[in-house]
Amino acid sequence: MKVNLKNILGMAALGMTLLSNTVPTWAGSVIHGEVSIFRYSPTEIHVSGSMVGARYSADSRQYIGCSLDSTPRVMCAARDSADNSVYCYSSDAGHVDAVQKMTDSSYIEFRYNLTNLTCEMMWITNNSSGLQ
Repeated sequence: MKVNLKNILGMAALGMTLLSNTVPTWAGSVIHGEVSIFRYSPTEIHVSGSMVGARYSADSRQYIGCSLDSTPRVMCAARDSADNSVYCYSSDAGHVDAVQKMTDSSYIEFRYNLTNLTCEMMWITNNSSGLQ
C-alpha cells in the first residue's frame, strides 16, 4: 500500500507540474497589411503592404517584395487584389540598405515614379505587429 501511495502521489505531482507549464500565448497588436496600390500624384504610385498580409489574404493574387542583385540594385514589385501590379528599380544606397534589413514580417512601402520607372521613396518597417 505504501508503494502504491508513493506512485499515486508521484504521478499527481508530475501531472501538476505538466499542467503548470502552459502553452505560450501571443499578445500585442497585429497588423497584416494586404497590398495597396494607389496613385499618389500624376507621376507617382504609392505601394504598401506586408508579405505576411499578402500571403494570408483572402485572394491568391497579392504579392509584395523587394530583391537585391549583385550590382547592387533593388527591384520591388507588388500586385493587389484588383490585379494592379507595379515594379520599380533603384540603385540608391539607402534603398539597398533597407532591403538588406527586410524580413518576412516587414511592412513595405515604396513610391514608384511613372516617368523613369524608379523607386523614389522606400520605407521598410520591422515591428512586432507584423509577425505571423
